[in-house]
Amino acid sequence: MIIPEYFKQNLELEINVFDHPVNVEYRFWWPGKKDNGKDPMFGHVEFRSDSEIISETGYRSHFFYTDYLKETPYRNINEFVQALAEHFAKEMGYEPPGHGSQLRMF
Repeated sequence: MIIPEYFKQNLELEINVFDHPVNVEYRFWWPGKKDNGKDPMFGHVEFRSDSEIISETGYRSHFFYTDYLKETPYRNINEFVQALAEHFAKEMGYEPPGHGSQLRMF
């Protein structure tokens, strides 16, 4: 099995994690692309936020094995980094709002 091509890029994006904006720098080619034609062993994701949603400082660095992307359920980079960020937020004690806790106005 091979890594899908859509993961083989470096990308900056903004996501929302439990209604908190988070800037993400996804780097499949970390620290940079090599000319040997092989996929790197590790990729890197940096998360930055003005809130403490992902860490006490608002910054989180995460390295991952690129082989994980061979059989991943994620269909794009956004889904992958969103899942990572939500995992880190839960580690910090955040939980998504429940369906019954939303206010309705008539």
